[in-house]
Amino acid sequence: MATYVKQVWNLMRQERLFSVIYILGTGLSVAVVMALSIVFYIKVANIYPEMNRDRMLVLSRGIERSGSGYSAGSVSYGFIRDQLKTLSSVEAVSAVSDAGSNHYVQPDDNRKPIAVKLIYTDAEFWTVFRFRFREGRPFTDADVQSGVGSVVIARSLARKLFGEESSSEEKVKPSSEAELVSQEQSEAGAVGRYFTLDAVQYRICGVVDDASWVTKNSYAQVWAPYSVKSDLLEGWGQSGYIGDMEAYILTPSADDVARVKQEITNNFQRYASQFGEVKLDLIGQPDRHWQNAFRDGDYNIELSSILMRYGLILLILLLVPAISLSGMADSRMERRLAEMGVRRAFGARTSVLMRQVLFENMIFTLLGGLVGLMISYALVLTGGRWLLSTGQGKTYPLPDGMDVILSPSMLLNLNVFGITLTVCFLLNLFSAMIPAWRASRHQIIHSLNIK
Repeated sequence: MATYVKQVWNLMRQERLFSVIYILGTGLSVAVVMALSIVFYIKVANIYPEMNRDRMLVLSRGIERSGSGYSAGSVSYGFIRDQLKTLSSVEAVSAVSDAGSNHYVQPDDNRKPIAVKLIYTDAEFWTVFRFRFREGRPFTDADVQSGVGSVVIARSLARKLFGEESSSEEKVKPSSEAELVSQEQSEAGAVGRYFTLDAVQYRICGVVDDASWVTKNSYAQVWAPYSVKSDLLEGWGQSGYIGDMEAYILTPSADDVARVKQEITNNFQRYASQFGEVKLDLIGQPDRHWQNAFRDGDYNIELSSILMRYGLILLILLLVPAISLSGMADSRMERRLAEMGVRRAFGARTSVLMRQVLFENMIFTLLGGLVGLMISYALVLTGGRWLLSTGQGKTYPLPDGMDVILSPSMLLNLNVFGITLTVCFLLNLFSAMIPAWRASRHQIIHSLNIK
């Protein structure tokens, strides 16, 4: 083993240009594949606060056709209430409405308004999505039904409005009565305090750890009961099927997803039949979470087409560098024919020469993989917003002052890296072993006469 390491080191010193190109070529292949793999992992894996993705169904779109008319959009609250919330085979059903952008919180000290992401939802939201509460509690079903303006806010917004929690920092002695009152308010926390959102006052009932923008189904800085905005409860069209809500359905286990999906489909067929000539379409929904992550329009999502599309992309990204590196390896082996001829003349077997080439390739691939891993993290961290829109026809606006939060658990996925590195190693091995095998088959006299 030590002899092989010394040989690889000498090879890298003697052929620096080849070594750098070979390592960078492997690294770029790993980087691109890893970046895409990380993006797909973030889209479909169980990550905070969407820890139940594997047993979640999503119904986000609906279509109503009437004669020559056509209506498409989210579904109505009435449909979710009557057809989904009555299901006894599910753990929870949450109705969520995306309030869009252009929502602003006005701090009490007349600072510049803070742009926030707001969504309207219900009490079941906190069962479907597992947020960590730093203070207080979620709003209850009684809060939703009463229309009381109790809201949950993100920890980052609480800090912007009321300052850092003094319990985790060294207390500073106030220099005036005004500063003493301010410090006492900060020590009391955010729960129970009021703030102004879009010129309306709301009471804070809970503070949660921030969600990441990549968890688009649950991401916000303010979560409010839908009852504070009564027009969200209205349905459109002749059937009232179309509206402003999306439904998130939590099944008891991942094994129950297919059964619950079929039950909802059967119930929907009976529901749609009562409207006569008005045709309602679920568009293949409810989706599994991974299907919803790739949904961009009113069409059915097929796993086979997604796997074929992105599998072909990944294959091209791996094969093109492998073919190029194969040409370089072939050229290098031509230059090493004399070396191989001398070693074979002194009794070296072909298997020994091939084992050396295998070890060299393994070292180069490992170095390239480490370089690629660092490049992939740089790509995801700097271009995360663009990369995370892969598979969709548009990018989504990010609220002013907000960043894409990527936690270490999202990036450090050893399984993804291991699979990617193994595939690159096999491709590089294939591209290197063929030229090595051809070189080892030359007659010794021919190899010794190569100049």
